[in-house]
Amino acid sequence: MPSPWRDEAVTVAVARRSASDIWALIQHVDLVHAPFYFLAHALFGADVSTTDVRWISVVAAALTAPLLAALTCRVVAADALLTGRDDLTPNLARLTGLTAAGLWIVTPFVSRYAQEARPYAVVALLVTASTYALVRAASARPGTGRGWWVVFGVSMPLVISMNTIALLVGLAHVTWLLLVHRDRWKPAFAAATLGGLSGLPLLWLQMQQRGQVAFLQAPGPELLTGHIDFALGSGVAVALAAAAVLLSPLLRSRGLVLLGLFWGAVPVPLLWALSQLHPFWTTRYLVFVAPGTCLLLAALVTLILPTRRPIHRRLARAGIAVLTVATVGIGGLHLQGVFRDPARGHGEDLRGAAEYVAENARPGDGILFLPDGDYRYRVVLQVYPEAFRNVRDLALAADPVSSATLVGVETTPAAMPAAMRGVQRVWVVGGHSPFVTAGPTDEVKARLLSTQYRLVSDEELRVFSVRLYEAR
Repeated sequence: MPSPWRDEAVTVAVARRSASDIWALIQHVDLVHAPFYFLAHALFGADVSTTDVRWISVVAAALTAPLLAALTCRVVAADALLTGRDDLTPNLARLTGLTAAGLWIVTPFVSRYAQEARPYAVVALLVTASTYALVRAASARPGTGRGWWVVFGVSMPLVISMNTIALLVGLAHVTWLLLVHRDRWKPAFAAATLGGLSGLPLLWLQMQQRGQVAFLQAPGPELLTGHIDFALGSGVAVALAAAAVLLSPLLRSRGLVLLGLFWGAVPVPLLWALSQLHPFWTTRYLVFVAPGTCLLLAALVTLILPTRRPIHRRLARAGIAVLTVATVGIGGLHLQGVFRDPARGHGEDLRGAAEYVAENARPGDGILFLPDGDYRYRVVLQVYPEAFRNVRDLALAADPVSSATLVGVETTPAAMPAAMRGVQRVWVVGGHSPFVTAGPTDEVKARLLSTQYRLVSDEELRVFSVRLYEAR
């Protein structure tokens, strides 16, 4: 099982706190993840583990697959009713739905975040459910579907509570309504407005903590192209997606194409462009786009075919479905293996750092984290406390729970010499050399280590390094 990375470790550490302690924390940090923290705590309690929290994502991703299939069927069936095309048959709708679900299952990007102790798979489920409710409401017979409008409206604040960026799916909703179901814009507008207004207080509170993403920088073109390749899993899958866009005029299900384009494609360059003005770009914020990408690729099954014989059309479309799923699945096999690697699967080997200290530490040893601050290396103490039972955190002034912070509060620069006085061996957990200092206390740590201690070992792990210093 892959080691958790720091954000996952933060989830586990916070979920282990009491409900009142979580509430105290989110007053000034991580409000955007508060629902997920409370959910993990409610389900698993104070003994929650990384595996426990990852199960939430596993279940959310598993539920998304049949919901995505049902959504696809509904969209294709609605297109058949609106256009009167006899080739958009119920069998074709079911085949297209199964293709979308199959694509969701085999896409490595989905697999990666389906095993993440963070809320991104839950966000994808909520966005898919919101879109399904919209389609059910808009395609219902006149005078019916009121319950689905309510579900659609309620889904808006739920999406806001989990990931504000996921509101970009509204672009797909608006486009689909205006071009396919323009006659239903009034109830849709009412439901979206009421839902959005109910979520505005939470959105305003989240914006008060926007300093949490101040570390993000404007993304370059390489991040945009890198995300596309990563999200689709291979160059072949990227080519397939490009083919779906180019062939969109030849695809029978217009509604499916519109939803696929404006949910599964457009939000990516749009967020990239917006991030040039106010950086919000990071790949994991775009997991909610993946169901839309599956819709776009599944729309290839509705390609206009030259043959008129029904049996030939059915065989050809079944072949397109199998080929589409196989192309994405086989092309992404190498990433499926990477994402399951114990040390590098989630990008960081936090567990390896804890195990190395546990195997080599002695009673009386001290430990420092360098750099401190947003790097959050100290969270390893909360996730693997047994590994550090023989060591003392030399720079910690207030623990995470009592200070209502994610990783605690460090001591002042002036107090550091006294904190390290008499300590013969000091472990330093941080990034790879050279040292990075995040503030004055870090600068004092680095100075004391270089003048009063000598480096005796340096274990480099994935992203982390674990160094041992002994007093001169």
